[in-house]
Amino acid sequence: MRVWGSLRFRLMAAAAIWIVVALTAGYVAFSSIFRSQVNSEFDDELHIHVQEVERITRFNRQGAAIQRLPFSDPRYENPGSGFYWEVAEGDRVVFSSGSLEGRAIGPLPQDSMHPRTPVVDRVEGPTGPMLVIAKFGPDAEGGYRFALGTDQRHIDAAIAEFDNSLTTAVAALGAILLATVMGLISFGLAPFHKLARAMREVRSGAALSVEGNHPTEVQPLVNELNTLIKGQRDALQRARAQAGNLAHALKTPLAIISDEAFQLDERGDKSAATVITEQSKAMQLHIDHHIARARAQAVSRLPGTQSDVAENIAGIMNALGRLHAQRGVEVRQDLDTQLQVAMDGQDFAELVANLVDNAYKFARARIVVTALPIDDEFLRVTVEDDGPGLPPQAREIVFAPGIRLDETRPGTGLGLSIVRDLIELYQGEIELGASSLGGLSATMKLRRHR
Repeated sequence: MRVWGSLRFRLMAAAAIWIVVALTAGYVAFSSIFRSQVNSEFDDELHIHVQEVERITRFNRQGAAIQRLPFSDPRYENPGSGFYWEVAEGDRVVFSSGSLEGRAIGPLPQDSMHPRTPVVDRVEGPTGPMLVIAKFGPDAEGGYRFALGTDQRHIDAAIAEFDNSLTTAVAALGAILLATVMGLISFGLAPFHKLARAMREVRSGAALSVEGNHPTEVQPLVNELNTLIKGQRDALQRARAQAGNLAHALKTPLAIISDEAFQLDERGDKSAATVITEQSKAMQLHIDHHIARARAQAVSRLPGTQSDVAENIAGIMNALGRLHAQRGVEVRQDLDTQLQVAMDGQDFAELVANLVDNAYKFARARIVVTALPIDDEFLRVTVEDDGPGLPPQAREIVFAPGIRLDETRPGTGLGLSIVRDLIELYQGEIELGASSLGGLSATMKLRRHR
């Protein structure tokens, strides 16, 4: 189906079909014309030579002696040449060409027994089917009949030779026409390939709009694309700004609620203060989750979004290393410094920070973070620890919002839920498994920026 969806293939297929149809029709027409011409020429030759046979034959007054002059065409003297002539009286051949070697041409058409005009027909001759012309002599020469024939094989050979030459010529012409059509199609479609390259540059962030000179027929499309790109960019920026404004607008009410909880605690109402504080934190986390999702959803659609993998991970590891310095956990990093991920830097940092923070919470002594390419399209970021790990049946459950398998650790259970949401927005994948260190391994498969 993808082949039929190709404009190049459709144009070439249509051109090839019409070229084949036209050349086939031309071949049939030329072959038919040549066949008719050859038959006509052989027929004319038979008429000329039968007249020559009649002219060079001499009769005496008694009609008993026949004399002839040398024949103009030497082929009629070569035995079995397929070119024959004879003079007969009734059913008796009284004289014949040297090529017949004493044989008769064969049964002649019945129409030649009486008319004075030559009669042409096809009969079975001494060396195969042949084209024969027969004619009676004038009254003064009695019942003498002149016959002359040419083997059909000579006619067929001439036609076959022409058809072979015509086939070669038509095939060569077809190849030239197809090559010409392919060149014209490639030349005509070149602006679209240029447009595709320009769009890839826009998608990769190398350009903000489709640039370059384009044909008159393509330029309106380029203008519309640039307008669409600009409109999408503006709309996404507005969506991102609105998400930030919403987050900022909610911070003040939450701060007031948290302060009221502190005041309640100071007045001795610790139970109410604890409830309000926990709910405020939960509200803040949910707000952060959805604000981050909304912002990521806008950014993920923005052409050219990218960030440096090694730089972001190194920054996060430094910050979290200072935060968890008292844990004494050894951290090893294996990062490809050339990798670029097709994600916003803030979103990528949030993904890595959540996974590394979880690793710090559960690791006993070691954490390993790797970032390596998978292929030209994807890269892999893996965070491993030597902690207790997770049983296989729990590795999917922990992605649900609010799920916490270990209530003794701080947190709300929203971290891995946010991680999966962000990864899916960027068309990536995350998988939890057993680490080679003995704990949990979290592997993100993300799109590379190219």
